[in-house]
Amino acid sequence: MADDRTQGMQAHWDRFAEDDPMWYIATWNRDWTVEDFFASGKAMVDRMMAWAEELLPGRERMLEIGCGLGRTSVHFADHFARVDAIDISGKMIRQASRLNTRANLHFAPASGRDLSEFDDGVFDLVYSFMVFQHIPDASVIETYLSEVCRILKPGGVAELQFDTRPQNPLIELYKRLPDPLLPRNHRRFIRRYRRRPEWVRSAFERHGLAVRDEAGAGTEEHFILARKSRA
Repeated sequence: MADDRTQGMQAHWDRFAEDDPMWYIATWNRDWTVEDFFASGKAMVDRMMAWAEELLPGRERMLEIGCGLGRTSVHFADHFARVDAIDISGKMIRQASRLNTRANLHFAPASGRDLSEFDDGVFDLVYSFMVFQHIPDASVIETYLSEVCRILKPGGVAELQFDTRPQNPLIELYKRLPDPLLPRNHRRFIRRYRRRPEWVRSAFERHGLAVRDEAGAGTEEHFILARKSRA
């Protein structure tokens, strides 16, 4: 991702963090309370942990890419000795740090380009939800998948979500409208970019992540469960 695009995404998500962060993170509810917002993340974490349980090499450390305010990060902290949670918005990270003060939960800003701040082979699990769907450049996704493989331990697990609904030419034309004419959740830097399911699967395999299971193929919440080789 070019620096100017990264900076644009950071600037927009910083504004989202100032405006209405809980709604921009979870747009299905316009009237979140802090308590309900964080409680809503537990079911997802329970589902992801049950799905990965038999594959995980351990529960020492996990990473959430695109953590927002920590809606799910705080619940992953019940399952791992250390949770690292990153987001492209520094303002989201600052709010997350104030709202979640658990000693084993560590928030940090992300570059939006790679995971170079992390060492090789340190994570048991890497998780991401409602992040890769917002990246327009497929080469950036490829870079992230390579980085996820690099930072996972041998046998480590990735649970990543994509939007793999069929392409729709009308939707692509719709996205060309100026932002002021579009609903807030369809504007640049929050709109979704659809990928073909077969492209997503092959991208995982190209970067050393063997697809072990998937859920929701062809929908807006297509999760891939993949594992790094133990070799």
